[in-house]
Amino acid sequence: MEEYEDSLMRLVMHDLAGHEGERYLEESKTLRESPGAGPSQEALDRFGRRLDTELKRQRAKARRPHLLKAINIVAVAMLAVIFVFFAAMTTVQAFRAKVMNLWLDIRPEYTAFKLKGNGDAAEGSMVVNWTNAYVPTYIPEGYEVSSMSYSVGNKTLVFVNDVEEKHIIYRELDESNNPVVDTENASRFEAIRISGRNGTLIEKNGMVTVVWDMDGVLFMVHAQTSVEAAVKIAEGVRYIK
Repeated sequence: MEEYEDSLMRLVMHDLAGHEGERYLEESKTLRESPGAGPSQEALDRFGRRLDTELKRQRAKARRPHLLKAINIVAVAMLAVIFVFFAAMTTVQAFRAKVMNLWLDIRPEYTAFKLKGNGDAAEGSMVVNWTNAYVPTYIPEGYEVSSMSYSVGNKTLVFVNDVEEKHIIYRELDESNNPVVDTENASRFEAIRISGRNGTLIEKNGMVTVVWDMDGVLFMVHAQTSVEAAVKIAEGVRYIK
């Protein structure tokens, strides 16, 4: 009964998050259509400074070895917060083209990702029971689905390895999102090819991040795995009818 109630609560929260996301998108659309309703350049600059300060504070925490495990969890949470803030604070030109390209804005402390341009499609077999959608068809042995969420323009799957206490996060975003990845002092930061498309590979503090675009969708894999495993996960993303 406790497991049932816990599962029911998760379903309720996921449904609530979906409705709230739709409401925020409607509010964002209304603001974009209202002259002068968007944030001023001063407000954007002020937000950028606060974001830089928060990122520096998180990096300072990461330098403490005895808190490394906890910092990995905080870093994932901060990443999610950054995604939401940028979607709410930044006005993005809406696209309806089927094919997009990846565009990078590289700063000293982080790298921002947007969509625009050309691409192609793919198909295969799935691991998660989604249809008419992209899904990861490869996940390393020992990982199981821990949670999943779906809202307009944002799909997330979390896989957990309880034995090794590691996780993999798969994200699928549309053009209304402008995610940011902390790339300052990254041990590896390079352009790669994922399923024939341009992508970016970042490795920092034991976390491997792969970002690429396909068919007007921005994909992100955050994995506490080897670089080879993270790339294999990314290349295994297929469209399932």
